[in-house]
Amino acid sequence: MESLNSYVSQISEVGNQFGPIVVKAVILLVIVLFLTLYLGKILANFLVKMGLPERRSAMSVTALHILVLFIAALVVLNILGFPGMLLFRTIVIILMVLVASYIIARPYLPKLPLKKGDVVGIGGKVGNVEAISIMYTQLKTFDGKVVFIPNHKVMNDQVVNFSAKPKRRVDIDFFIPYDQSVARVKQVVMDILTNDERVLDKPAPKVVLSKFSPNYREMQARFWVARKHAITGKWSLNEVIDEKFAREGISMAAPRLALIREDGSSGDTLA
Repeated sequence: MESLNSYVSQISEVGNQFGPIVVKAVILLVIVLFLTLYLGKILANFLVKMGLPERRSAMSVTALHILVLFIAALVVLNILGFPGMLLFRTIVIILMVLVASYIIARPYLPKLPLKKGDVVGIGGKVGNVEAISIMYTQLKTFDGKVVFIPNHKVMNDQVVNFSAKPKRRVDIDFFIPYDQSVARVKQVVMDILTNDERVLDKPAPKVVLSKFSPNYREMQARFWVARKHAITGKWSLNEVIDEKFAREGISMAAPRLALIREDGSSGDTLA
């Protein structure tokens, strides 16, 4: 019984001696955790505004989180009685190793071929890049779906970045019967393109005869626009060309499919 009382007394003595220190250490650690999470978001937004790619910003903030937590752990150990000079030397050595590692590895770090705000196509999905984390790229499609694509898939799959260049070429196809004048059609379409302010002068717009088919000729208008007009500009000019053709009496042919019988003779033609 006396040994039990002695053991309890020793525990109480240790608790009285180290209890306040442990409480202070825990409070300090909680404060550091809170500040790290809060300030990390502010730092990430700041780095993105300064021009750092979002993925690198996320990696930098994560590395900073780890470093701050490690330093906080060393401070807590110092509070609990570990030698301060030894901890300081440890921190300095770790910082030097981290900085040297980053400088050496920086040229070899993989870079995602996109950034926040880009319109991209990845693995059959096309949409706007809303966010980039260390693990995932968040894509919002044009029909409102949110797609999370693992970054390793982004690195290993074909990525089409529609926002990489300030200009885009737009192609509009139309089918002209053989009884229509190609020169007249070209002139009408060229007048539309040259008078539309969205169509750029350089490279100059073109209207070409691209292909001959049995029942019609395939023509194509090729022109360049600013990136923001790539989709809406095409839709609008489709309507303008259609209305202009109707006023000018220019008819367009419908694509047809010819069926060939087994004996080699031609069959019906389907529109």
